[in-house]
Amino acid sequence: MLAKFSLARNLLVLASISFAAGLAGCNAPNPFLTSSAPPQAAWEQQQASQLQDLGRRATALDVDNRDLHTELAQANQQVKLFSDEITLLRSRLAETASQLQEYQVAKVQTERQLSALEATTTRGGSARITANNSLQESLPVIDIPGIQVRPDGDVIRIELPADRLFHQGTSQLLPAAVTLLNQVAGVVARNYPRQIVGIEGHTDTVPTGAISSHQLSAAQSTAVFEALTSRSRFPAEQLFTVGYGANRPVASNATPAGRARNRRVEVVIYPETVDGT
Repeated sequence: MLAKFSLARNLLVLASISFAAGLAGCNAPNPFLTSSAPPQAAWEQQQASQLQDLGRRATALDVDNRDLHTELAQANQQVKLFSDEITLLRSRLAETASQLQEYQVAKVQTERQLSALEATTTRGGSARITANNSLQESLPVIDIPGIQVRPDGDVIRIELPADRLFHQGTSQLLPAAVTLLNQVAGVVARNYPRQIVGIEGHTDTVPTGAISSHQLSAAQSTAVFEALTSRSRFPAEQLFTVGYGANRPVASNATPAGRARNRRVEVVIYPETVDGT
């Protein structure tokens, strides 16, 4: 019995030693695995480096793409501005050509009116029309506060805003218009006592209701004519009236300020004079 127990105990010890040796063998480094580990780590490190480099390149491309989009938007905006400026210049060129044509027509009409006036006054024996080339030299003495006075070729134009003369859309004079017209009449009478004076009515492009813009401008020029002649400051044969409607703007009708500028009556001083005989 004791011999059997001793044999079993010895077998158990041998088994334990074999198991421990087996464990020790598992924990020992494998020469094949140890030799392949460094290449695997180097490959993984290389892949990580390549991925980082690709990430940096992608980020740089994104930045370049955003910059290009910004520059493209700016370029498109600049092209739009240039296009708008070209359109505006073409519009102004067309307006200038139209105004030049209208000026030429108006000049012919004025010359015909002056010829008719000369013929009428000559037949009546009351006056004759003569040229006066010294008109331009007298321009600096004209000073009307708040009123624009400008030379235009061989004539002088005194621009009176219609909004300061008339009730809106009518030819009815405002109470303050009498003072303004007397002021203008005084300056003209002192500096150009015998000059032919044209009274031009102008409107903007906004419809005036029951009457046309030409009718309104003609009625307004007539109202100013009557105001200037009613106090015997000017003889009727020294003045003439004309209504241009909206055909001769001096500003754009696209803005309220431009339309207000175009609503006007211009007192135009001509070189010719009317001399009593």
